[in-house]
Amino acid sequence: MNQIKQSTLSTAIFGILLLGCGGGSSKDTPTSVIKTPEPELRSGVPVIVDSTSAQGNSTHACHSPSVDTLELSFTDISTQAGLNFSHSMPNGDGILSMSGGVAAGDFDNDGWVDLYAVGGDGRENLLLKNMADGSFSDMAEFAEVNLLAKGSGPAFGDLDGDGLLDLFVGSVGGSDPKLYLNRGNDKFLDITETSGLVLPGNNFGATWGDYDKDDDLDLVITHWSSVSSDHYAYFWRNNGDNTFTDVSAQVGLKTVMQQFGSRDKSFTPTFADIDNDGWQDLLLVSDNHRTRIFNNNQDGTFSDNTDRDVISDNAGMGSAVGDYDNDGDLDWFVSAITFKDGVKHFGSLTPGNRLYQNQGDGTFIDKTDDAGVRDGYWGWAACFADFNNDTHLDIFHVNGMEGSNIDPRFKEDPSRLFMSNGDGTFTESSLDLGIDDTAMGRGLVCFDYDKDGDIDLYTANYNQAPKLLCNSGSNNHFVNIKLLEKSANTQALGARIYVTTDGVEQMRELRAGSNYVSQNPVEAHFGLAQATSLQRVRIVWPDGQQSQLDDLSLDQFITITRND
Repeated sequence: MNQIKQSTLSTAIFGILLLGCGGGSSKDTPTSVIKTPEPELRSGVPVIVDSTSAQGNSTHACHSPSVDTLELSFTDISTQAGLNFSHSMPNGDGILSMSGGVAAGDFDNDGWVDLYAVGGDGRENLLLKNMADGSFSDMAEFAEVNLLAKGSGPAFGDLDGDGLLDLFVGSVGGSDPKLYLNRGNDKFLDITETSGLVLPGNNFGATWGDYDKDDDLDLVITHWSSVSSDHYAYFWRNNGDNTFTDVSAQVGLKTVMQQFGSRDKSFTPTFADIDNDGWQDLLLVSDNHRTRIFNNNQDGTFSDNTDRDVISDNAGMGSAVGDYDNDGDLDWFVSAITFKDGVKHFGSLTPGNRLYQNQGDGTFIDKTDDAGVRDGYWGWAACFADFNNDTHLDIFHVNGMEGSNIDPRFKEDPSRLFMSNGDGTFTESSLDLGIDDTAMGRGLVCFDYDKDGDIDLYTANYNQAPKLLCNSGSNNHFVNIKLLEKSANTQALGARIYVTTDGVEQMRELRAGSNYVSQNPVEAHFGLAQATSLQRVRIVWPDGQQSQLDDLSLDQFITITRND
């Protein structure tokens, strides 16, 4: 473990002897000291750094940490990885067919990202421990989280601030949601009844975040419904004692959502600081042109600042938030439904995905057609990730829908991989890069599951087996950074990490979901292209204090622990 480096001074002492002429005496000159300070390699909030090199698994070519080609591709290694199960909803249709999903996080703190997969009411949920050899092993029964229910939208988050990831599991179709406390011995405790969470109806997705800066994690839950006349609780404040209080009305969400009528259409919540003020705002993707932007007023309330002329997705489902243009603010991709690009604009009736570009102050403009990302078929979970490590974020999302009154074309529509061209535009490249995926996708995890330095894909499919698509990688460099906070917000949700290489600064903000009924692990992966060094890493912690590190290396998995 690298310790904090202290600046030192180098001292040179020169003695000069002057000899006198004509028999005169000699005299020594005073000693001259020249001080040359070394560069300050770390400043700001002190930290402890733990760094390891890329690993990978030599038993499969896809896992190799040594790659000689610039061309990346994806390979389905689900069977090799031990993912021999299928989501099962025997009587599912309509609302049920939109459920499922997967959570991602290191529940046992062994340094490897694990998964919690919803099984449906025909198969128990699975806790997939990453075995660090390219495979997963189910330990849900031992951990006491082998729930058999119509589950949806699980999310890992450290609700009690003990450094162990706890777990929320949503529900649909009359099943009960669950809240599990991680006990630290590979066991979880069901605390739903004592938690204060009252969640009838559907609970599709969830996200954790510290909206009020009290250092513990609050919870937002969504409730899409086609039949209920009720608007259930969205916003749950953490009381700091493993209980929660419904503050949906106090924060200002309930009134806004009720104005749309009797049926709740909310799908995907995401905490993100869209206006760069250091406070977590809320992006809420919803169906039926109800997607909203809630800005944090810094007083426990939110304001609906949705510009309906810009935020125009008609059938919003999945959500991805990231700085795709590297200008220091968070942009927003929303997956939806369409068949083709170049569709005439009909305001809220215009079909297709949306790419909203942040203007730096939390307002957006629609860049969908300029970027070339409208055509996504029936999109669900989405993510921004730099799949080829070229310093530019790409976009991936899953697809598929079936059921009565559903166009049969959507039963086999393909997943979409939009690779960044580096100029604000994207090229759809799924088939070119080996992704021939027409499964009934719902959830998604974009993560480096084998720690070989590139981002792999796990897709959670409805009534079908999941897929693990392994990234073959490229010879571009990377760095993966994870933060550990001293506060109860142990994963530093809301922190920003800035990485500079060759004069290019990239930014990532840490969050705990949601892609749609799913989440990525709370870590920041940066592609660094052909950089020769990692010039600077700057961290803005959740409380606004900063750390700067100029002595880190390329191609490392780095954990930075706050130490003040």
